[in-house]
This record gives sequence, structure tokens and C-alpha cells, in this order.
Amino acid sequence: MTLTERQRSILELVTERYIRTGVPVSSKSIASLADFKVSSSTVRNEFAVLEELGFLCHPHTSAGRMPTNLGYRELVDSVVSRLSPRDSASCPVNLEDLAMEVDTAMQQTSEAMAKSTNLLALVMAPQVMGARLRHVELLMLQPRTIMVVFIVSTGEVTKELLEYKTVLDAGMVDWARAYLNETLGNVPLSERVVRRALANPELSAKEAAFLHSLGSAFNRLLDEELSTELYVGGASRLADGTSVRDIEDLQQLMELLEERLLLLRVLRSTLSAGKVVVSIGEENEAKPLHNFSLVAAGYGLPQRNLGTVSLIGPTRMDYQSAINTVKDTAHLLSQFLEDRYE
Repeated sequence: MTLTERQRSILELVTERYIRTGVPVSSKSIASLADFKVSSSTVRNEFAVLEELGFLCHPHTSAGRMPTNLGYRELVDSVVSRLSPRDSASCPVNLEDLAMEVDTAMQQTSEAMAKSTNLLALVMAPQVMGARLRHVELLMLQPRTIMVVFIVSTGEVTKELLEYKTVLDAGMVDWARAYLNETLGNVPLSERVVRRALANPELSAKEAAFLHSLGSAFNRLLDEELSTELYVGGASRLADGTSVRDIEDLQQLMELLEERLLLLRVLRSTLSAGKVVVSIGEENEAKPLHNFSLVAAGYGLPQRNLGTVSLIGPTRMDYQSAINTVKDTAHLLSQFLEDRYE
């Protein structure tokens, strides 16, 4: 649907004012703007056209108009098309302020994003696949129990506890630790590489059997849905200013946060886009997000994305601020992780 320049200007003014105030916008308030030299009746006529086209609506108790999801989409597309190069002022954290440990840095980032925008912030940790395995540690906690610890080049530490029916051979545990570090140390992780190391035909039957027993720990490490951490900031702020009619929507969103795997799938869908993605209302695949908007961007290396940063909030959000915050934070995390993957 092609809008005239005047209709586009009116729609943008109504949307921006409604986002700022939460109050339906009247034709008189638009006509009274110094730079908008048309009468209230002309604005009302344009309101009617924009409403017929589906960009505006009005509550039955008010003569003012408010944007529909289609109206928000028009604004978002305009904002995205005008995105400027990275502006450090819109990034809530500095590279120098981030902790060296990746998990702490991710949590810092999610909390800073939430605080600066007053929205729910989600940061999906870097994917393990493709990162380098820095070290494997096998710790005998008890005669029949070992803890397998993986330290990855992203800074992530993964632990898995394994129970055995018989007493473990300490010498075999020491051999396996040395073998795994020699074979997999500083090697980019993939299922093929791990499978080749665990099923080495040159190993003795006893060695192969013990390595096979460690397979479940490696499977969990390589299973992105199980191993990927999701850092959440600002969940307590969601209820601030929420009206009674929004409580049900809020409850659905809280339930979505508990469905970690579904949420990870939603965020992963933005990884391949290579740009800021904005999903408004029912554009979101997950039903609990149908009354919310999601702004997300992938971060990572030039050749591939590693994770996402995102903001979730009401459809009446400051899209300009949210888009810039997500874009610039994704750029910062890309810088933060670059040397860890080299």
C-alpha cells in the first residue's frame, strides 16, 4: 500500500506521539504543530483513509487515533532504513567495562540493556559449535563418580557429572584426560571431530570402552539447545505500569521465559538474518508474544553468527531506541568475542 507523503507524515506523527504518551492522538493536536500547515478537517480526512487502510484505529470512547501493528511496522521499516553506523551513545555498556568471563559479561550486558530501555533484555550465549576446546578435565569426586569439565575458547565452562556402576581406574582416568587434551585441545568443536577422537580404531578395547562412557558429556556439550545459556535482564520491570487488562499478556510472557527451548528457537530464527530484526505482535511465531514486539540482532564473527541480543516489550515501545541499542550492543559483543575465537 503506497501512502502519500502527507499520509506518511501524519502516520509517523501519530505513532511517535502515541508511543510517547499512550494517549490516542487527535486531529487538532496534529494540525496545531508549527510545521504542519493543514486544517484539522484535512487531518481528519487523512485519519479516515489511514484507518481504512489498516494503519490507524481508534477506541470507541475517543475521537483520537492510535497506530495498529501495521502502523508500527511502517514506522519500524522507516527507522531500519535510516540506520546509521554504530553510535556508542546508544550502547548501554563499554567494551572495557565487561568482565573477562563470558557468562558474567553476558549477564552484565542483558541487565544494562534492560536498564537503559526499561524493556526485557535477552542475550543468547555464544554457540559452542565451531569454538575451540581449550581444555578437558576429568575429576574423580568419588570412586564411582567423575565430573567432566569442558573449557571452551568463548570462555564458557560446561560441567557434566557421570556415575559408574563399578569403581573407576584412576590410571585410566588420567590417561583419558591426557588423550582428550592432546587430541581435541585447541581444535574447533564439531560432531565429526569428537566422534573421530572417541572412536579411534588404534585404541585398546578398554580405552575405547571408557571413552565411550564419556559420550553423553560430549553430546550435551554439542547439543546447542541443552548447552546454550540464556541471560535475562529486566524481568522485574515488566510489571511496572502494567494495566489490569495486560496482566494476562504478562503472564503468557512469563510462561514463555520458563519455556527455555521454545524461546531459544525464537531467538535462533534471527541468527541468519545478519541484521536487526523486528517482529511486531502477531508477526511473532510464538503465541505468547502476539501482544509484544521483539527487536533482535545476531552477533559474532564476520563469517558466522554466534548468538543474539534482543529486547521484548509492548508494541507501544520506543522502536528507535530499542533498534539502536540492539544493533550497537550486538556490535560490541562481536568485538568482545573476536579474539576468543581466533
